[in-house]
Amino acid sequence: MNKSVLALSVMMLMPFTASSAQLVFSSAPTTRGPSNVFSIQPLNAMTLTMYSAEYERRTGSALTLGVGGTHWSLGDDDLAYTSGDLKLRYYPQGTGLQGFSFGGSVGYTSVSANSPFDDSEESTSGASFGVLLEHQWLMGAGRNFAVALGVGGKAVMISEDEISSDDFIARYPTIRISVGYAF
Repeated sequence: MNKSVLALSVMMLMPFTASSAQLVFSSAPTTRGPSNVFSIQPLNAMTLTMYSAEYERRTGSALTLGVGGTHWSLGDDDLAYTSGDLKLRYYPQGTGLQGFSFGGSVGYTSVSANSPFDDSEESTSGASFGVLLEHQWLMGAGRNFAVALGVGGKAVMISEDEISSDDFIARYPTIRISVGYAF
């Protein structure tokens, strides 16, 4: 089931990837400035038990493709989520990597928790899907300092019966407060 959901999600992203490749190889003028951003979410690491990093690359004048990884846990490691995602963003003003964007993500998430019944560890994993609504600024003389703010939502294709922790949720909101280096 999980493999077919993941395969379906990859097939749904294929048209976007093809249109992105057309934009890269077209004769239209290219957007000046950095083409890549590597970012982290430092506030989450300081206030929560969450670590997140992302690499985003402009693939056309208005499209970017990114890959990100996140690990977060609740309580005393009673419940932990670890995920890797492929992200596609569209910047409607035509300046990829800067300004308002919306997009989607597809990935794989692993969830582990301590069983409340016998102190054993439970673990399961599955495909995940998300929506993104964000704004990114490139600042400085060379536009090499990136700041991004955003919200979204994520659904993990794991049955709530597979993890017995009362804290487990399969659908949750996301927030992004990132700083990074653009190059």
